[in-house]
Amino acid sequence: MPIWEDIMSVDWIADQVPGILKPPAGSVAKITLLKVKENVTDKAKEEIMEVVKDMCQGTVGENFSPARAKGFSIASVVYFKDLGEVEAHEELVKEKVGGYVEDTIVVEFVVPPS
Repeated sequence: MPIWEDIMSVDWIADQVPGILKPPAGSVAKITLLKVKENVTDKAKEEIMEVVKDMCQGTVGENFSPARAKGFSIASVVYFKDLGEVEAHEELVKEKVGGYVEDTIVVEFVVPPS
């Protein structure tokens, strides 16, 4: 039997063409799950997703399987040229939509060069 403490799942519909979802060689990938505060409106959730869409290459969407997501309602997978871009993106996102967010889970990794 496998060993794990917990499991969760977040599912969303990618609104980008499939070719854009392929990670560029040597890029930095960032997977982000957001749990928004309870009083956040649907309009505010749309604003959060627009901020992410406008600032990077990747996909973002609202979770459509909330029963398995432990309250995380927005997810994204985005790609950056380097770590400097990642840090700049984080600051802009915090500034624009940080007030709506209760919790985050972030995984970053470097895509191997071709």
